[in-house]
Amino acid sequence: MLHLRKALFAGVVGLSTLGLVACKDTVSVDAPAAINYHVERSWPEHFEEHRKHFEPKVYQIGEHKLWSINNPDDWAANSILIEGETGLIVYDTGLSHEHGEAILAEVRKLSDKPITHIFYSHHHPDHYNGTSGLVSVDDVKAGKVKIYAWENFVEEMNSEWGATAPAQVIRSVYYLGIALPEEDAHYHGCCGEKYGGRAGYIPPTDTFSEDTHITLDGVEMNIFYTGGEAKSEFGLYLPAYKTAVVADELFHSVPNIYTIRGAKFREPEGYMRAVDAVLHYDVEYLLGTHLVPIVGKDNIRQQVIKFRDLVQWINDQSIRYINKGYGIEELKAKFTEVPEYLDNGAFSTEMYGSFRHIAPQMFTGLVGYFSGDAIEYRPTEPVELARRHIELMGGRDRVFNAAANAYNDGDSQFAAELLTYLIRVDNDDMEARHLKAAAFRKLGYAELNTTWRSWYLTSALELDGVMSPSMVVEEMKDAVFAKLESKPAVEIIGGLRFRVKAEEVGGDHLVINYNITDSNEQVSAELRNGVLVVKPELHPQPQAALTMTRETFNKLVKQELGPLEAIKDGVIDFEGNPLKLRAFGKAFDENPFMERLAVR
Repeated sequence: MLHLRKALFAGVVGLSTLGLVACKDTVSVDAPAAINYHVERSWPEHFEEHRKHFEPKVYQIGEHKLWSINNPDDWAANSILIEGETGLIVYDTGLSHEHGEAILAEVRKLSDKPITHIFYSHHHPDHYNGTSGLVSVDDVKAGKVKIYAWENFVEEMNSEWGATAPAQVIRSVYYLGIALPEEDAHYHGCCGEKYGGRAGYIPPTDTFSEDTHITLDGVEMNIFYTGGEAKSEFGLYLPAYKTAVVADELFHSVPNIYTIRGAKFREPEGYMRAVDAVLHYDVEYLLGTHLVPIVGKDNIRQQVIKFRDLVQWINDQSIRYINKGYGIEELKAKFTEVPEYLDNGAFSTEMYGSFRHIAPQMFTGLVGYFSGDAIEYRPTEPVELARRHIELMGGRDRVFNAAANAYNDGDSQFAAELLTYLIRVDNDDMEARHLKAAAFRKLGYAELNTTWRSWYLTSALELDGVMSPSMVVEEMKDAVFAKLESKPAVEIIGGLRFRVKAEEVGGDHLVINYNITDSNEQVSAELRNGVLVVKPELHPQPQAALTMTRETFNKLVKQELGPLEAIKDGVIDFEGNPLKLRAFGKAFDENPFMERLAVR
């Protein structure tokens, strides 16, 4: 049975709106007895050198009471510490409660003052999910600790892992390489090596809506909006220290303007805006939550101007060729390397972002999926198209032999493309799957970009039958419910919208009321015309009504308790037609997660 190498990071599963998740039907696949392809494990030359940017280290900035706590205990992000007159100010709290504890351990080597102010640079989990490891909820509630974020922080956080969270959670396993065995494990191209732990998020107490000049505990600072990799992102400028602090808009790599795990469209102008803001100030020190501090005004300008211009280059040139009629595939072929005149050392290596996937996302983000060829409107169904191609090429064995020849000739990409036809018409063609897995391993071991390396190697595991998305769900289902208690019932029930089996329920009309007494939550769920309409109020004419405590509701969601059992035992007060309640329960997919990703 699969065991994830590291716990799936807390923010992915702990704060995703998954609805009422059922994970009972998992698939257990034994590893095949023999796989006839040996692929020698290798690492690109620059891989180990680049990893050094994420070694655990604390940097004091000049002689100031200002530190960059980089990747403590190998965790995946940095935290910036500023000592004020009576307390401490922290910019970003890490990925999990345990990451927060690691930050605090370093903080206590530097100062015994209490942490009184926290900034969440933006809504990605590795920047806000470690707060409970640094401060207590009680101190925040008592006003002893202020937590600042941009005004759209909560909205962006909820929408980042919202309706498509079941897909993004699985894709993140492939993206991060969490399921890889230790011998294939590697660091993530933006960050450190360590992921996992418990969610430690504490909501913001204060927000910013515009660029602001403030003084906190004697420390003067400018808050400036960037909105680059995340729409909720902002940086700091500390004039007394001539120091700028940014988050996910400056990396020791080409930035990840598109993330292959899946996310909302990211605009390159936001990354450029962050660098322009830094250049606006008198900066001797540049700090970042994924950055080794850069020192010296001239050095900073030289490196960040070229970084900024590289981002503008891929933005402007993508648009140039989109306007010339290039589609997604042509753009992938067009942007294959960094121009020599934009070479900028680590800042221009494709360790994290890649032009091959940034340019296509520019296309889909700006003009949609359609390239202009009308065959895309009513294409031949994928399995049928694969069947016809196989027939035209002389049948299954000839296609397989051609793929094997390509593989042996060193063309793993073409081998994998041919084998995809065979696997598409027969998911159980293990001979084709094993060879495609070997092709992916060759491509993966040669790949410099860490996210694509992870994806190739994890896909190879799925193709070999060693793991599957269903098995990943079984491993992580406890973490899926980690933050359930903090979610409003209307959000949890609202997650069912995306699981309605519309083709089965058709025009059925069902109305169910939920009255959760101790948390004073009233929710109605109306199924009509193949859609579910959820409102934070009771319907005046329900066909079934359930009254319960929040604890009981949570147990229902976790499937620790069945509704009929709870009604029979008197844990739920029920009124209405039990047949309508039963019909409502059968209207939804039992498991919202994908069954396969690479086998397709």
